[in-house]
Amino acid sequence: MRPEVRDDARGASSAGGDTVNRKATMTDNRPNEPTVAPTRVADLSPEEVEITDADYRALAEFRRLIRQFLATSEAIARNHGLTPQQHQMMLAIAGRPEGVEPSIGYLADRLKIKHHSAVGLVDRLSEQGLVVRVPSTTDRRRVLVCLTETGSTLLRELSAMHRAELRILEPHLVQALGSVLSVR
Repeated sequence: MRPEVRDDARGASSAGGDTVNRKATMTDNRPNEPTVAPTRVADLSPEEVEITDADYRALAEFRRLIRQFLATSEAIARNHGLTPQQHQMMLAIAGRPEGVEPSIGYLADRLKIKHHSAVGLVDRLSEQGLVVRVPSTTDRRRVLVCLTETGSTLLRELSAMHRAELRILEPHLVQALGSVLSVR
């Protein structure tokens, strides 16, 4: 028996029982950003709605592997004196698309946090000498966040460790994703 699908945080079923309890995480469609998944079962094709035990197993394994990577990532950051969010912010600064300025607003959006939370992360990274604030050359009202040489060196080390972990997990992740997408 499949669990009942709910349409809101209170757990009320929709009239047709066809709404999935899922919020969109993307507020706009930027280039190279994933699109928002359908939020109603009615928006899915019949084969996408049919979920088998094999589908559940495949999804569970894929999520386990993702969580394993995230747990390792968090440990790597902490072992280097950073919180996971501080590491994510540094990566967002260095890994932003070409032509995108690393403003506080941009970083808050990338990390899916509030503006004031991004300011706090920048403050703590700045105190550690890992980032600096610089005025935008195109708009003096905007402040940009840049990695210092120390920050760049640390991020390079962290990224090398993350890539090594991904290489270990790669065959398992590829197999698990293939299972998620091909189970029928």
